[in-house]
Amino acid sequence: MSSGNGKRNPYLLAQETFLRYAEAVKLNDRYPGLNLEQRLTTPDRSIEFRLSVTCDNGAIKSFTASRVQFNDDRGPYKGGLRFHPTGTLDHCKALAFWMYLKTAVVDIPFGGAKGAIAVDYDTLSLNEKERLTKRYAVILRNDIGHDKDIPAPDVGTGEREMTWIMDAWRMIHGKYDRGIVTGKPVSIGGSQGRRAATGRGVVFCIEEAAREHGIDLKKTTAAVQGFGKVGASAAEFLFEDGCKVVAASDVHGAVYCKQGLDIPKLIEHTEKSGSVVGFAGAEKLDRDAVLEQDVDILVPAALENSITSDNVKSIKARMIAEGANGPTTPNADEALASRKVLVIPDVLCNAGGVTVSYFEWVQNRQEFYWTAEQVDKELHRIMTSAYGQVSALAKKHKCTLREAAYRIAIERVAEACVRRGSQ
Repeated sequence: MSSGNGKRNPYLLAQETFLRYAEAVKLNDRYPGLNLEQRLTTPDRSIEFRLSVTCDNGAIKSFTASRVQFNDDRGPYKGGLRFHPTGTLDHCKALAFWMYLKTAVVDIPFGGAKGAIAVDYDTLSLNEKERLTKRYAVILRNDIGHDKDIPAPDVGTGEREMTWIMDAWRMIHGKYDRGIVTGKPVSIGGSQGRRAATGRGVVFCIEEAAREHGIDLKKTTAAVQGFGKVGASAAEFLFEDGCKVVAASDVHGAVYCKQGLDIPKLIEHTEKSGSVVGFAGAEKLDRDAVLEQDVDILVPAALENSITSDNVKSIKARMIAEGANGPTTPNADEALASRKVLVIPDVLCNAGGVTVSYFEWVQNRQEFYWTAEQVDKELHRIMTSAYGQVSALAKKHKCTLREAAYRIAIERVAEACVRRGSQ
């Protein structure tokens, strides 16, 4: 199963990380006989099914789809919906696992879930995409709901897909329920600030770390791996803070500029061309070389297992802010810790998205909507509070931010689990 090449089963890696940090919490000693370690590392429910769709040419295509509801001890299941060839059941288990820990770290009343369809989504027509998405919602019509399981966008999905799911649910049940999904357009119940929330949360954490360690962001450089929704937003906010973002990548390639990329223009370029490649005034760079740039801050915001034991020796950044879920393997994480590289872990750093999803859900339940300023203020409050708690615990126990974040999450979920009863 091996090696440090990042090809290991992501769910097993997630379990391994949890169990490593759970040792310090001493669950078995504090709650003898309840077998909490097994309960908290096993999904409540895993659903995998065939999803068939009629294509525009009349042919029928079948795809493997899934939804994992991992833990709801602290509130309804919450998690994204991924349309990507890597959308396997084990990927969903890992992502749902991280989600319930993430919601516990920032202390919002959700559990963790994740859904996926294993599909090369870009090859489908618009009508095929709508049929696929609504078919997924129809099959899970009794499994999702504002008080059960609330999907949200993830890789390959966005406001459009969330609207389609909400519409399918409305047609089935004959009534509106805007809280059925989050990440919707503002015009039909979405929240201000949701689109950029994950990137905004990443930069709030970077700002707190910089303040804590006496770093002037105006004198720093950064590289962003994965110039998508999260990476582009994080790069834009770093640019606004005066940080020089010198490199950025996407699935097609990467660009570099020693003087710093003009991020607003790069975003405009990617919106028109579909990639960072070809941006005027920047050098072409190998896609994976972005991780190895000599910068102060690295933001891995692509897929899982980007930093592994195979490339960790080439990582030169002094701070790593994990915009993606699970971008660093356990072996690589240990190597970075031994070199005193500050890693702001994913379960804290990229929790801005689910936090503003929580705000959207609250607004939908009340049918009372907030301004962008209110959303930003509340997000800042929650992210900086969570960072402060994690950092304080890390200092107290002389451990990494990741271990401190896991300790906080595990203790919060374990307490909720025990208080609910043993059955």
